[in-house]
Amino acid sequence: MKKLTILCDADDTIQELTVHWLAELNRKYNYNVKKEDVTSWDITKAYPELTPDEVLEPLYSNEFWSKTTPIDGSSYYLEKLVKDGHRILIVTASNPETFGAKTKKLMEMFPFLSKEQIIREDNKQRIMGDILIDDGVHNLIGGRYKKFLFNQPNNSKFNEQEYDITRVYSWKDIYERISNLVA
Repeated sequence: MKKLTILCDADDTIQELTVHWLAELNRKYNYNVKKEDVTSWDITKAYPELTPDEVLEPLYSNEFWSKTTPIDGSSYYLEKLVKDGHRILIVTASNPETFGAKTKKLMEMFPFLSKEQIIREDNKQRIMGDILIDDGVHNLIGGRYKKFLFNQPNNSKFNEQEYDITRVYSWKDIYERISNLVA
């Protein structure tokens, strides 16, 4: 069985970000925006009355990152991929000031990962790997890896076939596709 280097996004791919971000903004500004309402990568469009700084503010708090939770199935299937012998690298575009808090939380949620496996990188196309799993289409286009688009409301209108990208719907789906690739 071939062993792969699997690059994996953190936010809204292995770690719930948007639901916690919306909850914080809804609580603070008395809104009722739901994850399904965010159909664009630009979450500021869901809060047109707020400034971009107000929308982004929760992401700059170390405390915010401590509230995030794993995406359903991500821990179980990532650990299975590790046990199958694959190399997992979490590649995340993060604020440098909160990267430590985010890394700490990721290591709590995914104790089988080491700090060295979590990479802060805004341009994911610069990282070499066999597969990238991400919910951000901008991270998949142009990369020299097999591309798995993790289905989220923010990318639901994207035509993945046009770019030879495979849309995946769950961590079970991801695990099965990777297992079939290496079989």
